[in-house]
Amino acid sequence: MRTDRLAVDPLALLVPGAQVVVWGFGRHGGGAAAARFATARGARVLILDARSPSALGPEAEEAEAQWRWEIGDGGHPCLRDADLIIASPAIPPRAWPTDHAPACAPEGLFFAAHRGSRVAVTGTKGKSTTVATLSALLQWPAAGNGWEPLLDCLDRLGPDQPVVCELSSFQCWYLARQAPVLDLALLTTLAVDHLDWHPDVGHYHAAKLAMFGWARLTAAPDALADLIPGRVPPVRLVGGRFVDDAGAVLAQRSDFPLPGEHLAGNAAVALAAARALGVQGHDLVHRLRTVKPLPHRLATVHRWRGLVFVDDSIATVPEATIAALGSFPGPLAVILGGSDKGVDFAGLGRAVKDRDATAVCMGTTGPRLHAAVIAAGGRAVVVPDLGAAVPAAVAALPHGGTVLLSPSCASFDQFTGYEQRGRRFAELARDLR
Repeated sequence: MRTDRLAVDPLALLVPGAQVVVWGFGRHGGGAAAARFATARGARVLILDARSPSALGPEAEEAEAQWRWEIGDGGHPCLRDADLIIASPAIPPRAWPTDHAPACAPEGLFFAAHRGSRVAVTGTKGKSTTVATLSALLQWPAAGNGWEPLLDCLDRLGPDQPVVCELSSFQCWYLARQAPVLDLALLTTLAVDHLDWHPDVGHYHAAKLAMFGWARLTAAPDALADLIPGRVPPVRLVGGRFVDDAGAVLAQRSDFPLPGEHLAGNAAVALAAARALGVQGHDLVHRLRTVKPLPHRLATVHRWRGLVFVDDSIATVPEATIAALGSFPGPLAVILGGSDKGVDFAGLGRAVKDRDATAVCMGTTGPRLHAAVIAAGGRAVVVPDLGAAVPAAVAALPHGGTVLLSPSCASFDQFTGYEQRGRRFAELARDLR
């Protein structure tokens, strides 16, 4: 992509009568939100997607009735002839043609139009739960990647509403030239992911870390403190208590209602951020207790004959699964596998062995995962799909325990997304006889 064509002020190009291409409608509302936003400002909207509306669901079919829809890719001439391209962040830089009109992502329009306070959260894993925690602590709405589209939040609540924004590496990359000012930026984790989008790990890390140059304040775990400037005074989890840098107790671990010490660690970073933004004392404890679990993130979905079935389908990298392995006591069978993102599974294999868990390996990456666990001296079996994985995990736990879906891989070999995979896991668990 010609990065000099990323619009620093996309609103200046979004004028009445402008020809706007929304490239990539997507499945999570971002394309529809962008089309609505552009139409409300008098633009003539064309939607360009590689798929037909019927393949994308009811919202896309409704969009086709309202806006012109073209099926195509980066070679379509509309990308050269438009006044502005609003591109789905899922479109990687390599997909762009050599010559194209000025461009932005939907998030670029949000930050150009938004006037209120904003906090942004990014990281390899833990973003959404940290956003949910910070949203509860600040009592601001959450929007962005995995949530309501930022443009819909802007339309619903107005430009002055403070917002907690979740940003992916894709969104950060598209925002880099615009560099929107943030009140605070928070980093949860930094590992390896999305090498099917980014050309290498350095590109992926740089996209995320760029965000911390836009922020007045920053927050991160101790392990990542050297990567970002201006970190706020930390909060740490020590002996079952959240304590500040001076050792004062702010809250108990039991005040945070979600399982998993990795989630509690991210809650500590959220507490540090909230304190820096003015939330103090009893408000911290009371609001921390209101945090609700999010779907597909260490969520208990069924109990049956001494077995607990836990959906952690959001775990699409090994680091997330390794953290999840330590979240449950007793016998454990973990379901691994999905589509291949080019990730090394050796560390995961050792973690499964050290946890004394049984790995049930499925899908495209099943054989590689099986080999990694066996090489580490652990227990593993290979099955073709999730339908076979659930009964295999049950068979590995004859005296009860936890069946954990924490795949370490994306779902696109068999499912449309991690949500569908998690829902299917719950259905299979509840259908057991």
